[in-house]
Amino acid sequence: MKLSQASNIVYKAINFALDQKDARNAEYVVPYLVGGAGLGKTTAVHDLAKKISADRDVECHVQELRLTERSPEEIAGWLIPNDDKSRMVHIAPDWMRKMTPNSYGILFLDELPQAVTMCQNVSAQICNERAVGSWKIPDGWAIVAAGNRMSDRAGTNNMPSQLKDRLMFLNIEADLEDTLAYANLTGWSEQVKAFLRFRPNRLHEFKADQDSCPSPRTWERVNSILKWELDPVDQIEAIAGSVGQAATAEFVGFLKVYDVIPDVDQLIANPSSAVIPDAPDVQYAVCAAISAKMNGKNAKNIVTYLKRLPEQELAAFVIKDAMSRSEDLKKELKRDDAVREWIMSIGKHLIL
Repeated sequence: MKLSQASNIVYKAINFALDQKDARNAEYVVPYLVGGAGLGKTTAVHDLAKKISADRDVECHVQELRLTERSPEEIAGWLIPNDDKSRMVHIAPDWMRKMTPNSYGILFLDELPQAVTMCQNVSAQICNERAVGSWKIPDGWAIVAAGNRMSDRAGTNNMPSQLKDRLMFLNIEADLEDTLAYANLTGWSEQVKAFLRFRPNRLHEFKADQDSCPSPRTWERVNSILKWELDPVDQIEAIAGSVGQAATAEFVGFLKVYDVIPDVDQLIANPSSAVIPDAPDVQYAVCAAISAKMNGKNAKNIVTYLKRLPEQELAAFVIKDAMSRSEDLKKELKRDDAVREWIMSIGKHLIL
């Protein structure tokens, strides 16, 4: 499923957990986001905490417990002698001491399948009993887990059956629309977005024998690299170190397209007579540049140009990407007569 679908399910599970008071352990659902590296699972959990904070007007904390960095004792808490050494005392783990009563938050068990079996066994108790030893997770806290698949060869281990039984498995796959919606909200360059539209197969390619592979996370790093103003040779090496040689070769070739695209401002000013490029890669580059400039004032002219494109799927990507830049712009464009007419006539099956 798409990450956005999984996030909707996790959002419901978290809210349900936060509303429980002295509920039976079996009533809680522990979502487990499982998928390849670099899909945004961790980011999604932190984004959900922000959304819940806004929705409930409270501070929803994220207590991240990266299980690969912890020993079983650090997760479960230490047993130490009391002052007169007459008996052993169970000391609450440091991560649990931060989860105070009357607070709200998400206990995020990250890299769950990469943890050693003993740590997974402790995690099973946390997921099923909402406790470690005698220490209980307070009401107002939800548990969410995440990890990679065995097929990703990310150092994963077989999970014990009692842990699997406690989880709701949500299998995540890379999705272009999800990635581009995130890219628009966080200000990725139009070059990266246009390339992924043009070559969607390069969004996520896992190859166990390569050090660097394309993924939504590594393309975000490429977006950062483009801002460094490296000389061309160093830029190619830096990009290849993030997404691999093959994807870099295609991306660098695509960047050269931006040297030959028409003047976008002139195109928007004269939409009926502006040139329609013949080459598909140039069309994608032009559409990305148009989408980055689209607003309520120029929407009519842009829609006039878009109607002239041979492939109306390109028009759909321009409008969808523009709308995903912000909620205010989305509302503004939806009120525009030209945009509404295009959606209702040509784009009703293209914009979902």
